[in-house]
Amino acid sequence: MNMDRENANRGVQAGSQDEAEQWFARLLDRNCPPQQRAAFERWRDADPAHAQAYRELELLWKRSEEAIKDPAVMEAARRALGHEPAARTPRRWALPALAAGLAMLAALFALPRWLSLPADPAGTAYSTAAGQQRTVQLADGSSILLDTDSQISVRYSSRTRRVDLLQGQAQFTVQGNHAWPFVVHAGSGTVTAVGTQFQVRVNGTSTDVALLKGKLAIATQVADGTAQNAALIGGESLGFDQGGHITPAHPLDLQRAQGWTQGKLFVHDWRLPQLLLEMNRYSSTKLAIGDPSLQDIHVSGIFRTNDQQTFLLLLQQGWDIHARRVGHTQIVLSR
Repeated sequence: MNMDRENANRGVQAGSQDEAEQWFARLLDRNCPPQQRAAFERWRDADPAHAQAYRELELLWKRSEEAIKDPAVMEAARRALGHEPAARTPRRWALPALAAGLAMLAALFALPRWLSLPADPAGTAYSTAAGQQRTVQLADGSSILLDTDSQISVRYSSRTRRVDLLQGQAQFTVQGNHAWPFVVHAGSGTVTAVGTQFQVRVNGTSTDVALLKGKLAIATQVADGTAQNAALIGGESLGFDQGGHITPAHPLDLQRAQGWTQGKLFVHDWRLPQLLLEMNRYSSTKLAIGDPSLQDIHVSGIFRTNDQQTFLLLLQQGWDIHARRVGHTQIVLSR
């Protein structure tokens, strides 16, 4: 039990440190807008661990500034620049070069470690189990609502806010910053936002994008290497397949799109197999069709994603469909 608690504490500390590093990098920018500074203060004051992580980062930065004044460190930086400047090189050129080397050395000492990571680090992973939903609050004030059985990886750099949707579905509420785009990588394409709210869902070999408000840019690459691009405005949606081909934009059913965020499925004239696939995403007990005559039944209604028993009762009352449990993880439907 103590070991579990220690592991949990280490996880919390690591998360606070990662968020502190993201904030530190943003606040180094003299043009950081007031609303971002206000968001930082809310984050810092929300948890003592946040404040402690940020204080430690400030101390590390201060120590690095002191370190580069040390003659030994200066000599190491000068050697890192390569060869000694030639005797004929004017002094005014040597000093800026040395200063640049020292600045780089200071960065190695003190800049948030994620800024110096390789181009494709793993990022911070978040996931949900079957039947679970989770909201992830990001350091910049953006948030991600993860649907059931979903997985993302978040990696912020000084240039972009990157999220990889590896599995499932998520809703993104993005704080606007034109100089710091928010890019979701999903399937064979990317979805780029500035300040908006949208959903992305990975369906095996295809990806669906639904824009609730704002604007989005979608980009893919097809097999021959050519790029495809599309744009969405609020109330539109589109999809793209594994080959990078983008479907035309079409009006979004807002009620249906937002239903899962409220734990509901708004269903209109769905075939029963399609409905069962969707309900199965929210439970470890899977529903299966045991009677071929059920394949072409069409169903309409509003169903709770976390209430399988009521769903089965409604099928029995409305469509004369009966359920039979097989083992602990399967229920077979028949007439």
